[in-house]
Amino acid sequence: MPNPTLKDWFFLKSNRDHFQPRIGKDRDLFLCHEKTLQEDILGSVEMKFAANQPVKMVLFGDWGVGKTHTVYHVSWWFEQHADACPAKTVMIEIGDIEKKSRFDVVVRPFLDTLGLDFLIQLAHAYSHQLPATKNVASALEEAGVSSYVASLIVKFNMTAPGMAPPPVVVEAFNILKGRSPSSGSANLGMGEQLSESTDFYSVLLAVGEMYRAIHKHRIIFIADEAAKLDDVTDDATEAHWIGTNRLIFDDKNDVFGFMYTLSAATEKKLPRALWEPQVKNRIGSHMIRLDNLADTDVASLVAKIRSTFVEKTSADSYFAANPDPAYNWDYYPFNKTALDEFVDYFRRSQQDAKPRDISERMNKVAFIALKEGKRVIDEACLRKGGM
Repeated sequence: MPNPTLKDWFFLKSNRDHFQPRIGKDRDLFLCHEKTLQEDILGSVEMKFAANQPVKMVLFGDWGVGKTHTVYHVSWWFEQHADACPAKTVMIEIGDIEKKSRFDVVVRPFLDTLGLDFLIQLAHAYSHQLPATKNVASALEEAGVSSYVASLIVKFNMTAPGMAPPPVVVEAFNILKGRSPSSGSANLGMGEQLSESTDFYSVLLAVGEMYRAIHKHRIIFIADEAAKLDDVTDDATEAHWIGTNRLIFDDKNDVFGFMYTLSAATEKKLPRALWEPQVKNRIGSHMIRLDNLADTDVASLVAKIRSTFVEKTSADSYFAANPDPAYNWDYYPFNKTALDEFVDYFRRSQQDAKPRDISERMNKVAFIALKEGKRVIDEACLRKGGM
């Protein structure tokens, strides 16, 4: 007979295997930081829509505090409020960064996420809605896109949507992602590799401008884990990032939205690419911190995990047939004393009072209870779990 699982032992719902929320899959759930979400984050979003301005913000906080889950939830929120706040969110995680990495490490995954087929369709739709007196290149340049980037976008109209793109279109796509041009590209007017902050900004601007012109609402680019910008140590490269971020967060950019998340305990620990005054001043009050949880918030998180993840009728039915004085739904999967001690542990270790740590600890002490044949987590399980 197979060993019991947390799912079976603690009457978890059919779509649950443990007490931890799943990043991405559980984007509809929001189990903590409700005040920050409603007042600061969504408040900022709704204010921007009321003013017909793009959503721009930076979410920061300690590792594991819930930043990534928050932006997934914000993306889900936009889907649910498409009538009042229409937007297309495009989310990526910033990959490995070296001391001389430029903004192409952000542009590339954004374009790959959208896909070449999407961009070809976008360029065709954009060209068809332009007045007869304008062409794609001139219209994009008028919107602030650099002439070279505009000329690369024009190449997307050299193939029909749904058809296999010819090499010239693939080459233009790769150059927009920051790749080095192949030999022979110069003969096609594509001999330069993008390197300037204005050009990388122009790539996002071009995509945002075409999307807004067609769909009448904006794209919001979301870059997760910008703490990796700390690895940029070359002075010229750091200045490049500052210049790009200044363009993104400047009021002159009313075309596309942008959100960064990054792990930093305080504002002063932000990478210089975002902490530099000329960038920080443009972000203003939209630099929002997610704090570690207070003890009342820890108790609230445990209660929400219980009500969201556990099948109450199954637990009640089992304990009705197998009475246990330690069982009380209001404290489950703990007994009352163990729950009080669990919450108090994070009050005393506030540096660990983060959703990820709390749910991981719940899994750990629940597993200890399972191994000892206890249907309710007690104080002894906490001790064995290092609490």
